[in-house]
Amino acid sequence: MSFDSKWLEDFLTLNETRNFSKAAQLRHITQPAFGRHIKALETAVGQQLVDRCSQPIRFTPAGKQFRSLAQSLLTQLNQGLDQINGIDQPILDPLRIASPHSLSSPTLIELMDIAETSQSLTYSVDILRVDLAVKSLANGECDFLFAFDILSLLQPPYQNLFLGGGDFLLVTKADDVGLPMYQLGEESVPYLRYSAESYSARLISSAQMQQPTFNCHPVFESSVCQLHKEMALRGKGIAWLPDCLIKDELSAGKLVPVNPEVYRIPYQVRLYRNRARLSLEAEQFWGTLQDKTNDGWGIVEAFYTA
Repeated sequence: MSFDSKWLEDFLTLNETRNFSKAAQLRHITQPAFGRHIKALETAVGQQLVDRCSQPIRFTPAGKQFRSLAQSLLTQLNQGLDQINGIDQPILDPLRIASPHSLSSPTLIELMDIAETSQSLTYSVDILRVDLAVKSLANGECDFLFAFDILSLLQPPYQNLFLGGGDFLLVTKADDVGLPMYQLGEESVPYLRYSAESYSARLISSAQMQQPTFNCHPVFESSVCQLHKEMALRGKGIAWLPDCLIKDELSAGKLVPVNPEVYRIPYQVRLYRNRARLSLEAEQFWGTLQDKTNDGWGIVEAFYTA
């Protein structure tokens, strides 16, 4: 297979615009020439990549899979050229992992430690909102996405490994005798709320429809779980937090669940990837975790089981 790297750029531009005319304008070539480039790329790949019968255009399953490969090829080419020309690159060809704040530490760090093989691996980690992390995976900007259940990624061209699950718990700081600082009742309690656009807010909102309501008033809002954790530890209010993020604080009695028999929201954690072939190191990383999960291993498990 041989092709011009500019065809890859053409294809990625078409993927963004979903329109041949707009893509040709952005690439500063005529539409007929642009169309020939895409056709030539399809010939080189040996697969039809674009469904030209729909408007806006859609991509075939092969086209969706090739999107990640095209981005990876261009990234490696540009990094290699920068290295040749003496431009300092902090890490060459790291494993690129995207993750939401709620799973970034310590769970992701533990995952990277467990997946280490005899070969030393290098990592580049982006901490993103879930919707942006999904887009990063779809655009080939990361090799893996470490996140909660995401329905759009539980089907081709994506693959996933189930890495365990737990609960979002409604927690508060413990008082001097180890009881919840705030109790649910008639009196309104301060509430640490997630920003409406965050994944946690959507998950909690959906689950709360099945739970008893409680009297509260918001005193803080953020999309970052870590900030909710720090605010809860300072006694600023009650907060929904994933148990994997606060297992040390729960074990030490610094944070305590509020009515956990009622106020708990199950979650699952998965590692996602595109089906397209990744680098040797990335495939080793995936293979190591796949072997472990086949043996029943998981990085996350529910903390509160009573």
